[in-house]
Amino acid sequence: MKVILQEITKGQDEVIIRYKQMTDKINDIVRYVEGHGGKLMGTKDGQQFAIKPYQVIYLESVEGSTYLYTENEVYRSSLTLTAAERIYAEEGYFRCSKSMVINIYRIQKLQSMPENRIDVTMDNEEHVVISRRYAKELRNILRGEWR
Repeated sequence: MKVILQEITKGQDEVIIRYKQMTDKINDIVRYVEGHGGKLMGTKDGQQFAIKPYQVIYLESVEGSTYLYTENEVYRSSLTLTAAERIYAEEGYFRCSKSMVINIYRIQKLQSMPENRIDVTMDNEEHVVISRRYAKELRNILRGEWR
């Protein structure tokens, strides 16, 4: 595979991928460039950790800081909820409230609540309430009507 790098002084960074046939390797490169192939970075006890997207159960914003919750750990992240939702949507990341993004692949069970809300139990036994603003979209996604 031939790689050409060109430094520019103006304009926006861009990546052009030319291929004869879409292969797994090319697809991996595309996903990486789009931000889907990477890991999330989290800080705990002054150390940096690389976390695979599927390990994250949910992200929460508290007083301007974003936290990543895995099965047994909580990490602080510089990633915003908006960025996480956009970058990792194909990994199952779904905005369920103003201050939270969940990984729908880590949902254990769902229960309907009054006022069109949903009580979701995640893999780590945490309960997350999906606000009515996002409940319809979640129901559509679970029916297979992906964004």
